[in-house]
Amino acid sequence: MRLLSPDVDLTTRPPRERLILASLIAARGTTVSIGELVDSLWGDEPPSTAVNQVQRHVGELRRLLDPELPARATGTAVLGAGEGYRLDPAVVRTDLQRVTELWAMARRSTGADAASRYLEALELAAGAPFSGLGWEALARPAFAATERDRIALAIDAAEYGLELRDPSSLVAGVERIAVDAPLDERLQARLVTLLARCGRRADAIAVYDGARRRLWEELSIAPGTELQAAVDDILSENAPAVSGTDGPRKLPLAQAAVLDREGIRTQFDETAANALRGEPAILVISGMAGIGKTTLAVQWAHSIAARFPDGQLFINLHGYAPRGEAVSDEEALGQLLADLGGSVADVQGGPGPLREAYRRAVGGRRMILVIDNAADVEQVRSLLPGVPGCLVVVTSRSNLSGLVVQDGAVAVPLGRLTDEESRRLLVRRLGEARVRSDPASTDSIVASCAGLPLALALAAASASGAGEAMQDVADGLSATASALDALSLDPDNDLRSTFEWSYRVLSADAARLFRLASVHPGVTHPRAALASIVGFDLARTTRALTELVGANLFVIVAKGEFAVHDLLRIYAHELAKGSYERVQAQRRLVGHYVHMTRRAFLSFGRKPVVEVETLPPVPDAISDFASSDDAVRWFFAERRAVLETFSIALSLGLDREAALMALDWRPMRQAVDAPSIMIEVIAEAVDAAKRCGDERLEVELRRDLAVNLGMCGREEESKHHLERVLETYRAWGDHAGESNTLRNLGHILEHGTTRLTLTAQSVEAARRSERSDILAISLVTYAYAVLMSGATDDLLLEVTAEADQHVAASKSEYLAPYVAVYRAITLARRGEFSESLDLLQTTHDSLDAMIQVYGAMATAIASAGAGQREQAYEARERFERLVRDHEDFMTKGGSEGAVLRAWIEDAIVEMERRSAS
Repeated sequence: MRLLSPDVDLTTRPPRERLILASLIAARGTTVSIGELVDSLWGDEPPSTAVNQVQRHVGELRRLLDPELPARATGTAVLGAGEGYRLDPAVVRTDLQRVTELWAMARRSTGADAASRYLEALELAAGAPFSGLGWEALARPAFAATERDRIALAIDAAEYGLELRDPSSLVAGVERIAVDAPLDERLQARLVTLLARCGRRADAIAVYDGARRRLWEELSIAPGTELQAAVDDILSENAPAVSGTDGPRKLPLAQAAVLDREGIRTQFDETAANALRGEPAILVISGMAGIGKTTLAVQWAHSIAARFPDGQLFINLHGYAPRGEAVSDEEALGQLLADLGGSVADVQGGPGPLREAYRRAVGGRRMILVIDNAADVEQVRSLLPGVPGCLVVVTSRSNLSGLVVQDGAVAVPLGRLTDEESRRLLVRRLGEARVRSDPASTDSIVASCAGLPLALALAAASASGAGEAMQDVADGLSATASALDALSLDPDNDLRSTFEWSYRVLSADAARLFRLASVHPGVTHPRAALASIVGFDLARTTRALTELVGANLFVIVAKGEFAVHDLLRIYAHELAKGSYERVQAQRRLVGHYVHMTRRAFLSFGRKPVVEVETLPPVPDAISDFASSDDAVRWFFAERRAVLETFSIALSLGLDREAALMALDWRPMRQAVDAPSIMIEVIAEAVDAAKRCGDERLEVELRRDLAVNLGMCGREEESKHHLERVLETYRAWGDHAGESNTLRNLGHILEHGTTRLTLTAQSVEAARRSERSDILAISLVTYAYAVLMSGATDDLLLEVTAEADQHVAASKSEYLAPYVAVYRAITLARRGEFSESLDLLQTTHDSLDAMIQVYGAMATAIASAGAGQREQAYEARERFERLVRDHEDFMTKGGSEGAVLRAWIEDAIVEMERRSAS
């Protein structure tokens, strides 16, 4: 930024003052609220004096723009407007305003006048505006809008220039802005065309090439249709004439009911342009069986055939056919040579001479070669033309990474269709009226086929009959046991057989992993769990997984996480169903999660009640957790798998293993699952512990069941169970168990005096146990009872201070946020608002639902006390949202929430009273 009148060097002004001035300029005469200015200056953590500082900086700006302005006068340059400020465009003239005016005049003008105004606007807009403010500020909407307008000006000027006989006067201005926007494809496309119109074709292609590289390096995408079309127009103008158009036409017929894949066409077209420029041009379309590789390759090859007038070749290598049925090198070269009009009989000596004859026949031609169904790189490499001008398209169920690395091929992995694309494919196959007439069946078919085009095509063929055909197909697909039967029309159109071609070429390890992975009940499959299921160490499992990913039978969804298509999973289940190896795999799955839940439990710094008596199925597949938060995140990710494995353990008669899982997942489930949905499973775990005869395990699980009953308002049942458990622990002389049970009783009973008494007794029993972890949690519960009873703040600070010591001593860090929240509430009630808010900062990352609720409540109270209205109201809204979303976490179905809400309301009412006075 520069200030011309009065002449002031803005670089010497405070950065915040410059940012406020820039914000007002970018607003172009409209009001910028004080809140927006505060956000621009400080982000999410403004100081309590933020508004005052903004007002002071605005005063300095007024005196800067009007040096003669008397003290305390507001002047005419920066006007107050409601809750904000604006620049008066009649007083403060800016380049940004002038550019807008020139642009509007240019659009209303014609001929030399329009060109002159575009040129002046482009010169004023040269150089990124506000560039000295830093990227954090420039990312804000007002500045981003300014840059978008600048790009739009350049595009508009370029389009006008294309209407002129000589647009060269505008090129430099458009180029300067295009340099600052290398990823804006529309602007780059206009510049390419403008340069070509000025006779600068080499520069135009260089601009395209630079944009293409940047798009790939920064966004991993190929140029879009508009940019690609701009360079194709140039290339087609320069393309050499090719004689002869009687070459082979060997492409199969293209299917009519095919969809354009989102984002795929641009990659294809770019590779075709490379071929026309004489550059390497090999596409490898890979994906699982039935994903539509061949259909897409043939359809696209037909669509661009006219650009390769010397013909199109097609060969199916049958790479996944049974041994002996795949096409050999010699057979493939012979077929291609014959298609090119050569004589195979004249070539002696095997594949070598055949390859030379084939390449001689291709030389000098511009052709498309589609190599379908290749199993590996070696099957393909001998068929590559090895000459410029030819486009090669390879389809394979494997990734053929060797072609990408060594031969410069472009990899195009093909994924599933989206639900919307799947519906469009059904419409093309069955007609819109048929699909619309039965939306429920359509949705069911789309869900069952899970984006697999071959499955959708087979389902559409089966549903093409009259009457209830669509409903019948939907029902058949919904029944897991018969889903593949519903997608089998005849031996040539059978999804199960298509999957089999991929399965039978796997190594023994990969085939075993493919079969047994169906045992894992999760949506995605962690590598460690798969290792345990299959019984391999991690290194051996990784090798098998690499093969399955390369064959597109598995996909990587995250680091160490894999997924399998639903229909492939059904096929894998069929392969292993009823076998001894499947039962053994299930037992190893149970063992895996028994040991993983135990490691997760130990991360909370708590001593287990009973020991795990078995060894892990694969020791290096079991890992420790760095913190309790990591354990909760793990449970978030694998919750479904853990709960389903619990059911599998019960079905296999592994009662002790099931009970151990339920015992150890408690601290994770308490953070993410409402008590009401835990009761039934814990009751099953209690019964399992009883059947296996482990009394200590049964008693501890019964205590857990009682806690969740009490949290759901079933106080009498809960109290009955807890009194029995308390009796047992006292009979055993188990002070830790006694302390836990007393604090549970105190927590579920809402009567203040009773709760206070029981939790105090819990602390005394914990002291007798001489265990810091038990004392830490009992003190935290006692602190809660003190808080809710309305006892003195001094007592609460004393209890939380001791709790803090024992949390640290026992490494029970998961309790630290509770201590922090209770202390923060106490500090707020004592008027120490800043200290309270500082302490609450330490709890923001907690995954525990109750910490989030209490943290929002405490933030609202402390912010209200500090007079921070916006923060107080925002915290109250967050509290209400959390209580609504997690109502089942609140004791007695929400009465605890009512108490906390009343505290917030009292604090806000007091804040408003102070403000009004």
